[in-house]
Amino acid sequence: PKLTEALSDDGEFYSPEEIYGAINAVSPSAIRVEADELTYPLHVILRYNIERDVVEGKFEVEDMPQRWNEEMKSMLNVDITDDALGCLQDVHWSALAIGYFPTYLIGAVTAAQLAHYCEKDLPSMNEDIENGDFSKIKAWLVEKVHKHGRRYTSLDALLKDQLGEELNPKYYIDYLTNKYTELYKI
Repeated sequence: PKLTEALSDDGEFYSPEEIYGAINAVSPSAIRVEADELTYPLHVILRYNIERDVVEGKFEVEDMPQRWNEEMKSMLNVDITDDALGCLQDVHWSALAIGYFPTYLIGAVTAAQLAHYCEKDLPSMNEDIENGDFSKIKAWLVEKVHKHGRRYTSLDALLKDQLGEELNPKYYIDYLTNKYTELYKI
């Protein structure tokens, strides 16, 4: 209701389905921060693989542009026209933030797992979201995650104690599969 109200002017310009489809369209991009939800993980995997191989001495930094371009073509079918759109687009490596990229994907995987268990405990979760009521979800997150701060030694320890299992990519894969199967009617 809030989205419809915000995007209408004495009537709807677009249906909720049209808006949902537009903001969830899949279109491979050269730029990680402009990537859609489905191809974003491939950007992270590309960066992780390159970081790992540089750190392990499997290839030299000066060979990075060529490898980057080849893997962008192989993974996303995107042609890179210059290094600014390729291996130099992120500030992480120049700031020596090596090993940081995987945390983005770990966050997405964790979010999907938390959403699964939240919906299990709060069957009205989707209806509450549709109505703009996040109070029960926030309370659930406070109870299961936020109130614990640094109590646990790892994310896996928190998830195991609060949800009954360690980080499990199944929920993220299921989330993406279900969402995009429905969206694209496949």
